[in-house]
Amino acid sequence: MPAGWVCASVTPAVKRKLLPRHRSVTATRMTVRRHVPWPLRLASLGLAVAVGAAGGMWLWRNAFDGAAVERDRLATEVAKLRDELDRESAARRRIAGTIVSADSQVRIDQVAAERREQQIRELEAENAELKSDLAYLESLLPAADAQGPVTIRRFEVEPDVGEPNRMRYRALLMQAGRAERVFSGSLQLRVTTVSQGRTTTLTLPDEDPAEARERMKLSFRRLLRVEGHFEVPQGAVLKSVQMRVLEKGALRAEQTAAL
Repeated sequence: MPAGWVCASVTPAVKRKLLPRHRSVTATRMTVRRHVPWPLRLASLGLAVAVGAAGGMWLWRNAFDGAAVERDRLATEVAKLRDELDRESAARRRIAGTIVSADSQVRIDQVAAERREQQIRELEAENAELKSDLAYLESLLPAADAQGPVTIRRFEVEPDVGEPNRMRYRALLMQAGRAERVFSGSLQLRVTTVSQGRTTTLTLPDEDPAEARERMKLSFRRLLRVEGHFEVPQGAVLKSVQMRVLEKGALRAEQTAAL
């Protein structure tokens, strides 16, 4: 121990008196604010509002421009679709018109084909009948080539269908020889009827107009099929019909039909 120091014994009580006492003190918190002038505050607020408005305008402008671009794109697409629809509609109308025309043409062709088939059948039937008549008539011709009178074959008279007072006749005329000369003459019918006990004979076409007489003229080389019709007076009964072939007023052939 250094010199001058005095060693003394300190009791616990003294220690308590010598040590500082800690007191519990609750301190109040304080906020320190910096004083800002009100013009500066207004300027800051205006700046914030201006920045917000500019940002909102920028966002609105971008959204409006995007909507305008999308609207223009959609309008262009709609215009393209309308043009395509118009082209498709025009093509459909053309196709429909073509189909209608083709269908009409097909129907016309079908009718024409049916008509031609009917004509062919009629011609074939007539040709077969003519061949049969020719074969039969050639079998009747004499071997010599001398000229002979005209012959009437298959003279028939029958009522006309649907006309109660009309009669139809048909016959086959031929030159009896094999001569190649053209026979020119006329055909005449003698129609005998009975009405109220009176017998009447009509000569056709002597009592008919000139047009009927013209139709009864004959001109053929070997064979000629003749047919026509005549009227029976109302209330009269047909008794007989005689066909006569005349050449320059001279009788060349005659035949009476069986009724």
